[in-house]
Amino acid sequence: MRIMALCDFYTDSVRPLKLIVQASRNGFDWSRVLYIPISGPFEPADPYELSELHVQGASVLLSDLVRNSDDDEVLGINLPAIVERHGQDPELLWVEMADVEDVMNFSTS
Repeated sequence: MRIMALCDFYTDSVRPLKLIVQASRNGFDWSRVLYIPISGPFEPADPYELSELHVQGASVLLSDLVRNSDDDEVLGINLPAIVERHGQDPELLWVEMADVEDVMNFSTS
């Protein structure tokens, strides 16, 4: 699995806008939640390289994200929910950083 960040370079600081999760050679295990580290640093995503991959991608919705109660540096992606919408074809998952921040800042207290 490869995790990349598509960043905003138009401001004074570099800020990740999207995380891009690329499946390993065996693909994703669509039957369970995929946990990914969100603390970085992330490999910078090259938009030109991504356009040349010619692979199917899927957007991850805010409702697909799962907070890990044991580790604040890890976020879950509910793959069964994504497979219901897109099937098992996607090799890339697009995650909005604003959604990641919303889920990680959510408090039930």
